[in-house]
Amino acid sequence: MSHSAKAKMIFLHALTPVHSGTGQAVAVVDLPVAREKATGFPIIPASSLKGVLRDALSDGAPDGWVEKVFGKDVREGGDMTAGTLCFTDQRILCLPVRSYFGTFAYVTCPLVLSRFVRDTSAFGLTPLFDAVPEVMDSGDTLHALVPNGSEVVKGGNLYLEDLDISAKPDQGAEAVAKALAQVLFPDSPDTLVKRFVVVSNEVFNFLSETALEVSARVRLKDDTKTVAQGALWYEEAVPAESIFHGVVMVADFFRGDVQSLWQTFTPSLVQIGGNSSVGRGLCRVVVK
Repeated sequence: MSHSAKAKMIFLHALTPVHSGTGQAVAVVDLPVAREKATGFPIIPASSLKGVLRDALSDGAPDGWVEKVFGKDVREGGDMTAGTLCFTDQRILCLPVRSYFGTFAYVTCPLVLSRFVRDTSAFGLTPLFDAVPEVMDSGDTLHALVPNGSEVVKGGNLYLEDLDISAKPDQGAEAVAKALAQVLFPDSPDTLVKRFVVVSNEVFNFLSETALEVSARVRLKDDTKTVAQGALWYEEAVPAESIFHGVVMVADFFRGDVQSLWQTFTPSLVQIGGNSSVGRGLCRVVVK
């Protein structure tokens, strides 16, 4: 059995803002999103993804398939058993950032792309692309690489939030954009390609800290419709159009037919994180 048959890549495309939180305040934000410790990039924890996938795939699944794939809890009766599918955290791949031209851009960086290539190779999956375009800022000038015909660049300049960036067309960036678009937007690849931007690692780190949504939430009193005492809080969310990636793999102890697991593993839409009643967390799922 080839290793590649035991693993698949999962992409999440946020259709609405996603709040997959940590439950503790950071600075002025009462409810921040989960982030990687080392990089500070937003993530969706594997535990969140596994739970919603289990719920989404329960209807119509063959008898015993859910328990075999996702495991069995002692609260369900009997002994606790481990699931045969193992999930990694969902890492950010493209962060949508407001752009002066083209409305918004799908922004990534060499570090994010190189980690994506590394993960793909580590699990024996077919790489979508091999070469990672390199971007370095020079002095006070910020640089970015874009595909030819980019809609977010005018006159060689790119404006993301309050950043003024010098952008130039690059074949490597275009190759990466087309490879990702073929998987994520096969019916309309220009959705990604014409908005794809590769910035430096430092700029991406800055945008990961400042370009996420922070909204004020309140709870009103029933009688006066005014804010209840202590019921005002600030909540962070990853913007709609964000793209995450992760891996799902078959556990080493499984000795059955791997294809029997994948045939039913066909999620298309899930709700991740909090605030489902106000439409937050809706994500399109692409399994490659």
